[in-house]
Amino acid sequence: MRLLHFLYICCFAVFSVAAQSESTAARSIQLSSQQIQALNFEFLPKDDWQFSTFRESVFNSSMLVLEVGDKQAPPLLLVHGLGVLGMQDWFSIIPELSKNYYIVAIDLPGFAHSQSPDGRYSPRNYAKVLAEVVDYYMTKPPSVVGHSMGGAVSLYFAGKYSEKLNKLVLVDAAGILHKVAFIKPISNVPKPNSKLPAFISTKLAQLNDFTTGLIEEGAIDSYLSELLQRSDGAWKLVMGDTPNMNAALSLVEENFSYIVANLTTETHIIWGESDAIAPLRTAKVLNSQLANSELAVLPGVGHVPMKQTPLAFLALLDKALTGAIQDVTSGKVTDKQIATFHCEDQHSREFTGHYRHMIIEDCHNVLLKDVVAESIRIKDSLVRLENVTLAGAELALNIKRSVVELTNVSIDAERAIKLNESRFDGAGVMINASKHAMSVVDDSNIIFSLSTINSPLYQGLAHDAIEAEKGIVDARFKSSRTH
Repeated sequence: MRLLHFLYICCFAVFSVAAQSESTAARSIQLSSQQIQALNFEFLPKDDWQFSTFRESVFNSSMLVLEVGDKQAPPLLLVHGLGVLGMQDWFSIIPELSKNYYIVAIDLPGFAHSQSPDGRYSPRNYAKVLAEVVDYYMTKPPSVVGHSMGGAVSLYFAGKYSEKLNKLVLVDAAGILHKVAFIKPISNVPKPNSKLPAFISTKLAQLNDFTTGLIEEGAIDSYLSELLQRSDGAWKLVMGDTPNMNAALSLVEENFSYIVANLTTETHIIWGESDAIAPLRTAKVLNSQLANSELAVLPGVGHVPMKQTPLAFLALLDKALTGAIQDVTSGKVTDKQIATFHCEDQHSREFTGHYRHMIIEDCHNVLLKDVVAESIRIKDSLVRLENVTLAGAELALNIKRSVVELTNVSIDAERAIKLNESRFDGAGVMINASKHAMSVVDDSNIIFSLSTINSPLYQGLAHDAIEAEKGIVDARFKSSRTH
């Protein structure tokens, strides 16, 4: 009886392994040369490139996968962005990369030569797809390089599956900031109807850097957006056969604040200085907020550096893949403190330094960079703050009838920010307030991206856009929490 039982177990084990091997083999089918030719690539692949279809289980669809190089070499996964080309965005640099790496490039579900299944083409769903691709095609954790939307997908993948990758390289990653802050720079359309005073509307029309765009009108408290996020039926009806729209809307609705706040994977950020799709501001915020990152900027380059300047891009990518994070000291602020700085009726100016109090009045397109101060008062102005530290005052930042953009700003005060008929856009902002973080005197628009608030009324991440009429608004950012 024991012998029969033993034989039964052995037969069952052999059958299970065989069934599993058959199932695994069925997930991937290599394409013949005729099938590859029928794909009609815009950029011709090399003869030694191996293409296969892979059956992923997230959307239950077939996707195209490319393998190039020695499988014993360090693995490298390339993830494309939006558009019709998919993996072809990488074709021009793959021959050089394959000399030292085993390359796997993919067409994500819904793009190029992969099937377009139903479902939400969100970073979290695509991250699950990447996990399956890595498990199937690679024997050890790869370095993952993601461009544009693919950068956002790769960032999410690194946050959820940190054990499955070695390094992360983000190339002009799109959609990381809050959707209002992300859409604003590329909309470039003045906002005709707003609660903001006529002064601000006029100045917004004069200065493209601060235009809010028609899309912002609906992005704050949008019923359609809420409906699409909550109803799969509505999503399918609206998206139809439009994978780019599906992926783009899914991207801007994603909240990366928890991922960014907790990611420890070595991350290299490569960015085109002149990128109008994903402005350099995003890269600066990511580099500031990620625990283990460095930023390399390509001067004069736009959104697709691997095509626009392939040699320079390859040099930076090689340094990222073979090197380690280098400590970089931010801009030095002079130790000499100026008691009071007053900017009045000055335009297109940049100021830096150490001040006690700063007063900005009737100044447009002003940049305060690498500044340390106790307090700043801004009135009837258009101002950007970058790498600014405010500490020591009862009220740190007082903004009236102005449009202010904050990037990597630290505030430590009793009351951090007071707004009065203004527009506030903060990314990478860290607030410690002993009384409250933000109060509103009169109608104001507020955007936070990848920021942190610590006050008696709220402690946590802030990644939200709200309209406020009056009062203390700290508690309204509880809705921005996400895991």
